Amino acid sequence: MEQAGIPSVSMMYADQVNFHKNVALNTGTPAVRYVTVPRIGVAEELVATYYDNIIAALTDPLTAKEQEEGLYSPPAPPRILFEGTYDESQDFLQQTVLVENCRNCPIAKYTDGLPVIIPTEEKVAEMLTGTSHDPTEVIATQLAGQGWGGITPAGRQISYAQKFTATVEKAAICAVMAGCKPEYMPVVLAIAQSGGGTTSCPGTSSMFTTIFCVSGPIAKELGMNPGQNAMDVGNPANVTLGRVGSLMSINFGGCITGLVRTDTGNMEHNVCFPEDLEGLPPGWETFAEECSYYDEESETTKNFTREDSVVGKAAGWSMVTGLFSFPGYYRSLNSGTMGIARYLGVEGIPGKYNWMEAILPLFVKMMPSPGGTLFIMHMNLAELLYEYGFKSKAEVYQWMYDTYYITVHDYHYSGLFDHATDGGNRVERTSGKTWLELIETNPDYKLHRFGGSSPSSNCILVSDSFADEHWYGGIFIGRPSATPIDPWR
Repeated sequence: MEQAGIPSVSMMYADQVNFHKNVALNTGTPAVRYVTVPRIGVAEELVATYYDNIIAALTDPLTAKEQEEGLYSPPAPPRILFEGTYDESQDFLQQTVLVENCRNCPIAKYTDGLPVIIPTEEKVAEMLTGTSHDPTEVIATQLAGQGWGGITPAGRQISYAQKFTATVEKAAICAVMAGCKPEYMPVVLAIAQSGGGTTSCPGTSSMFTTIFCVSGPIAKELGMNPGQNAMDVGNPANVTLGRVGSLMSINFGGCITGLVRTDTGNMEHNVCFPEDLEGLPPGWETFAEECSYYDEESETTKNFTREDSVVGKAAGWSMVTGLFSFPGYYRSLNSGTMGIARYLGVEGIPGKYNWMEAILPLFVKMMPSPGGTLFIMHMNLAELLYEYGFKSKAEVYQWMYDTYYITVHDYHYSGLFDHATDGGNRVERTSGKTWLELIETNPDYKLHRFGGSSPSSNCILVSDSFADEHWYGGIFIGRPSATPIDPWR
């Protein structure tokens, strides 16, 4: 209960520090033994150095703790985390733990390291006015979906790190902390349904970044910035909605950087921006229109419409800004001037040119690995492609898919081959042979660099528009997943 004159802080998941062995907790073996092995060194020497440790871990008698049976169930935390003054509450939320993996530096337990708005009962109640959903409702899928594993029904509860679930109220708590406004709540809840900043905590150390893109009318309703510097600071909706995903990763699953690792190495740099609907060339589909859901009543898959709002979520290893990112490259292309014209061999020859012919070969060289690629593109660059002849996004995807290939030999020498193909033992879909068989019998076998097995694995988002033409390409960021926003109103 709230004491007279003293604000109370609504409860998030409390002290998660003891969950550092969370991989083991997830699989029901909290006392699992492990031996760490450096990644640098000669394999034979590493085996010789750590062989005895591994054998001991496998054969030493089990301790009394290790013989305990049953699955670990974390205790239900109290709803109120802390009671005290505003200053005391801020100090409490800003407390840190020392983490050895960052040279014993302090890492925040409940925040992203920055000051937050104190989530008092009153502020959380006000935030909840932005949705019709009950505060105690557990975050779950609102529409059915169809994926690799078949139909995912509506109503499936979302499981976060360590198999925690969260409620609408807990999402509202993170929204308050991030500085969101009540009208942002439908987007906040869609981000929560998507898993927040990441559902994979623990994950692997990486340079991942997570992006959220809002497609549909709600972006304009909230005053989101689709124009210049859409991924920069300044716009309250863009910045706070990006931040709320990070706070969900921390508070829905106890992700503490360096202690319980996330799959978002740059978690605090999550960004949220809207698709520039007014900047799309005629006939180009919105991201929402490219996405589908499963209609359980008619038992058919349907696409969202231009009037629907969805949030796309994508994560991958590195966002690479356009190597030809200066405005003059593109503004002068149709006149056959500037460096990009020289690169394409059309200097002094006016005309409509496909600027991606200069950009995509560099991607192929940087990473010869097949798969979908995400491009965030300035409206003027989309217009240049439209004028060249691409009257839909799908035509761009197909051209990329059909134009650029890598060989199995090239892929074998890329850094991801062994991980993605299980050391070459998996079957390559188009040939029906294992990757190792292809390497031995047909190393020149061609693979589609952009799209992998399907052109639609690629994705274009038009945003960050109005001035200074540029684009962003994700090295390992494919088509974002889509979560409907409107059911959360």
